[in-house]
Amino acid sequence: MGIPVFAIILFVSAAMATITISSNAHPLDPLSAAEIAAVRTAVLASPLVPARPLYFHYVGLDEPDKPDVLSYAASPTTNLPRRAFVIARAGGQTHEFTVNIATTTSSNASASVLSHAIHRGPGFPMFADIDQISAGALPAQYPPFVESVRRRGLDVDSCLVFDNATANIYARPVEGVVMVVDLDRMVIIGYRDRAAYVVPKAEGTDYRAERVGPAAAPGVVVQPEGRGFRIEDGHFVSAEALSPRRAMTKEIEEMGIQAVDPLLRSRCGQTNRSRA
Repeated sequence: MGIPVFAIILFVSAAMATITISSNAHPLDPLSAAEIAAVRTAVLASPLVPARPLYFHYVGLDEPDKPDVLSYAASPTTNLPRRAFVIARAGGQTHEFTVNIATTTSSNASASVLSHAIHRGPGFPMFADIDQISAGALPAQYPPFVESVRRRGLDVDSCLVFDNATANIYARPVEGVVMVVDLDRMVIIGYRDRAAYVVPKAEGTDYRAERVGPAAAPGVVVQPEGRGFRIEDGHFVSAEALSPRRAMTKEIEEMGIQAVDPLLRSRCGQTNRSRA
């Protein structure tokens, strides 16, 4: 008696799922887009932080202990638990979450919150894009700043970044003004105008090569024997005796600064603040 076609299809599907799980991400690989989405959903669904809006300042891999990773490297048949560490801001407090991730395929994941704590020590989460954009919109509506701009012979509408006057925008600052912004309430809580400096003119501030003189001869780097390294699976870098893994996370580290280690990672980048 032959095996029904649907049974064969189910068997192949199960085999593919098994292959996907068994070839899951390395324990030190960064979170995938599906995993990040699942973590976000789990945090927002958690009753531990009902305050809204909730800002995600950091979502990244909660790295397993090195002995566990060494055990995995010796026998990579069993995947280590995937967990995420989350830093969020809501209700005037900094919240830290540990989230467990169940990844079934590269595009499908689920997550659940394992722990939650309120950060009561010094410091705040990383300054994010939305902080800068929102805070940067405050001065134009702040009367003391409008008056400071007027004293310098300008108007608020001209206190923007334009590239039509000069490429060197930092050569024409509105100096002497200091503001302090409460990022939770998004209001200006401190203001000081210590001196009304004249804004420099745009002339003579463009130092690009094509503007200041003949362009220098281009430099050329040649590697006759090839680039000397290879990248596998998007994260594994092999270069002579070094075999680090790279990921985009909040820290900035140099590649290979420690002794040669097959589990060494090079990490760089930053995380933007998202609102929910």
